[in-house]
Amino acid sequence: MNIDTQSVDQAVTVMAEVLADYLHPEEVRLLKSQWQRYSTVSVKMMQQCVLDATRRYPELQAYKSDIRKGFWATLQADSQQTVEADSHNSHNSHNEAIKAPVPVSELVLAFYTVIEALRSQLSETESRNLFLTMHQTVSQERTFKGHSLNISQFLEGNRPSVPDNEHLLNNLMQLAYVCLCDVAGPVEADEMMFRAAEKAKQNYPKTLVEKLF
Repeated sequence: MNIDTQSVDQAVTVMAEVLADYLHPEEVRLLKSQWQRYSTVSVKMMQQCVLDATRRYPELQAYKSDIRKGFWATLQADSQQTVEADSHNSHNSHNEAIKAPVPVSELVLAFYTVIEALRSQLSETESRNLFLTMHQTVSQERTFKGHSLNISQFLEGNRPSVPDNEHLLNNLMQLAYVCLCDVAGPVEADEMMFRAAEKAKQNYPKTLVEKLF
């Protein structure tokens, strides 16, 4: 989903449709009116909207994960064709580069190992929430501008191309931790990160793995 192309009105309308399964029409209308104040659609805006809904209506707490998933899935479906077309065009334009063998450093391999170890500890829903949130945040953060990072490929069991750059990989790992806290909670996120790091240290030097954290 390219939320840069989504207007606040479009996003709020879609989210209201998702909430219609849980709340009365008047309750949905109140939330929709509240969300109109946002100037742009962003990951933080989406997270805040989920928080707004569950705080105003505590009975939604039990469905928080499903509501968040519904927001993302519905918005993504609206622009999936565009995303797929862009991905196809990008693939064609870089076809020669993709065919050429590209050496992968131990640091990048260690990064892949950590991310895959995190994914293995999550449910399908949690994994989807984690990587979609990461994907959208990466697309907007200035730190990653100029780099083609399709984090959502991790959902398919693939290894997306990432820069062989210690600073950027460290930033990606910090982002993964922040998103993981939202998905699983800070205590569980710490434990998952520790287990993932230990997994990577079984295959790569300890000092190299620690550069990622």
